[in-house]
Amino acid sequence: MRAILTALLLLAAPAAADPVADIARQLDTHSVIQLGEYHRSLQIHGFIQQLLHDPRFVCRVDDVVVEFGNSRLQGLADAYASGGMLTEAQIAGMWRETSVPLTWNTPVYRAVYDAVREINRTHLCKHPLRLALADAPLDWSKIAGPKDLEPFADRDTAMADTVEREVLAKHRHAFLITGEFHAEKKTSDEADGLRTAQIIERRHPGSLFVVVTVPAAQAAATLHMGPAPSFLMAPKDAPFAMTKEGWTPAAPATGFAIAEVADGILYVGGNSSLFPSPEIYLDEAYAKELRRRAAIVKDMTGQDFVAVVDDLIKEGRDQKALANPEPPPPH
Repeated sequence: MRAILTALLLLAAPAAADPVADIARQLDTHSVIQLGEYHRSLQIHGFIQQLLHDPRFVCRVDDVVVEFGNSRLQGLADAYASGGMLTEAQIAGMWRETSVPLTWNTPVYRAVYDAVREINRTHLCKHPLRLALADAPLDWSKIAGPKDLEPFADRDTAMADTVEREVLAKHRHAFLITGEFHAEKKTSDEADGLRTAQIIERRHPGSLFVVVTVPAAQAAATLHMGPAPSFLMAPKDAPFAMTKEGWTPAAPATGFAIAEVADGILYVGGNSSLFPSPEIYLDEAYAKELRRRAAIVKDMTGQDFVAVVDDLIKEGRDQKALANPEPPPPH
């Protein structure tokens, strides 16, 4: 994993501007900096690693709060961050035991865990940094069907509760890393439920500074942003809409002003994805449990991950066969 950390840091070499300092400055007036990431993004996680390794930012926070971890396993996170020895199964279990079946297997998320551990090992800051797992505290061993999973479906409230309990109630400061979806302060679907950022802001007005990422070069140019990585306070007169490709220019009638949705915007130069080796799904026990969980999720939400798991297993077998071809038969 040290190689992953190094590669991510190289992706976010310091630019002429100083986005780390600009974001760190927001801790003067806010308790929580929330960064919304596009899942698996190498460029975004390169900048996250830059934040985590720059004392000007990371030493001003007490907690790194992550969406990609089951809060029921906080004891394991505390042990790992402080240098304790865990098995690989225990380490991976912290993110695999969430209701998100596949996303967190991408190495960029493990790299955040390892960065916090490394910061504490090297005493980069005068105080130890805590890794706080924010997702719902579900226990898959006790979930047999959709009714058992439903109490843990509101992940946004679960994450906001973690921030309130572990950070704000203790008068601490935190770096909160979630998907971009959870980091929007204004949305068009509030009737369907509030996002993590909205819940925190309503409970504790003014405590949260949200940074959303602008991965597309066209959007960054429209906003007159500099070379990546580049940071700007969210403009009040720039209407943008969210699409699958990220923030894009939009007419005022179709989008919110960026300042209504976030407090700052970050351009990281792109949005290429890193996926794990599919061979991890060749673990028969893990694959069987993934299928079971995916079937429960499908029954509850309609999202079909079962077929995805099967495709990944096949891809893993194909990749293993290519790496280890059978020798030709003897003549």
